[in-house]
Amino acid sequence: MRIALVCDYSLDYLGGAQSAFLDQAQILRDQGHDVTVISPTVRSRGTHAQHATAEARSQHHTSDGDHGPIPSPDAITIEARINLPVVDMPLVRNTTKLRERLAQLLRERRIDVVHIHSEFGLTAAAIDAARELGIPVVQTVHTFFWQAGLRGVGDRLAAAGVRWFAKWVRGVACSRQDLASSRTDSTLRGITLSTAERTQVVVSPSAHQADALRAAGLTDVVVIENASPEQEPAEHGAAHPEGSTPAMPLTDVTLPLRIAWIGRLTPEKRILEFIEAIGVAQRELDPGSLHVDIIGDGPLAAAAETAVAALPHPNGQTAEVRLLGRLSRDEVRAHMRAAHLVALTSFGFDNQPVTVVEALTEGRSVLYVDPRLREGLEAGGILADAPDAAGMAAAIVRLAQHPEEVIEASTRALNAAEVFSPERHARLILESYALASSLTNG
Repeated sequence: MRIALVCDYSLDYLGGAQSAFLDQAQILRDQGHDVTVISPTVRSRGTHAQHATAEARSQHHTSDGDHGPIPSPDAITIEARINLPVVDMPLVRNTTKLRERLAQLLRERRIDVVHIHSEFGLTAAAIDAARELGIPVVQTVHTFFWQAGLRGVGDRLAAAGVRWFAKWVRGVACSRQDLASSRTDSTLRGITLSTAERTQVVVSPSAHQADALRAAGLTDVVVIENASPEQEPAEHGAAHPEGSTPAMPLTDVTLPLRIAWIGRLTPEKRILEFIEAIGVAQRELDPGSLHVDIIGDGPLAAAAETAVAALPHPNGQTAEVRLLGRLSRDEVRAHMRAAHLVALTSFGFDNQPVTVVEALTEGRSVLYVDPRLREGLEAGGILADAPDAAGMAAAIVRLAQHPEEVIEASTRALNAAEVFSPERHARLILESYALASSLTNG
């Protein structure tokens, strides 16, 4: 099958959506399908989307709307002139030139299905081009639970600005349906909804998000969990890279209890609440009972550094909390294996985090706080007593004092990871493509 995967976000930085996007590309390629990846980049950055480059056999740069013959690469980058900070998204508008460019690409590649993973200018143009050619479109929604954290006058002004921006960049107005108590949050969700309404099938990696999408009026919504490709085996005679050897459950936990937190340092990921919980737990535990690695960067990096510096130092010992910044995906997996446990502290925001997929496939359980996150976690996770700092701290203290729970959870985690198998993911995705095709041609 010939598939075009399209994403609005830069692949120079791998957040959860980008990782899931590229994982899906690799899984489908491993199953023998012809996959073209279409994504944006900023002119000043050049070509250094390392994950994308590694997964593509070749790569071609084209500027937004430029004409000329299109080769047949596995990865196409649409060049943008501006990058939106915070979200790290190259700004690509849905223009006539871009639509013509994409339509030419889809024709020449004889694409059978277009699968989008976001909802802004590039994907809007891809939808238009696909519809013109009668090609079915599937959308994976990575989050319907946008949170801007605004209220009052600022909320009203921001909502109006977001609504204008969405129409300007996409050429499509966002839904005005009341989708959240905050006007800005409702408008952001309206961008996702208005995109999904233009596709044949919507994929949600989680059941709770699928329920929310159906409640908003969508009908053809299917639940397909994110997945992780098979790890490449080491070449003959070479040392196994971290993560390429079979994952094994823990058989022993010797203090300190090692916890890895991975994600963007943003309010919705609740990194500051997690650091506060570590401080509370440290006051109740003996020195040397905890070691925490925080991996990632983002707008709260400075605040996180300040919060870590303010943690108590029991008996004069330095708090064992490290801020490691942004790491490569292989490095993240190595830290997961070195940890006893992975922490996931978002509440009411996440859909089905890729961190869960990676942790469970490495045989590491996940301490989480949001009971709506069920995929893999009901069977392989550890739900904190409450989502606040006190609830997280209570769970951390209990696990440090009773490490046998962590060992038992590690075995459950590896078993629960079966739901994220690449073979299962590919089969369900292909079923969604068949459904989209029947809806397009029926």
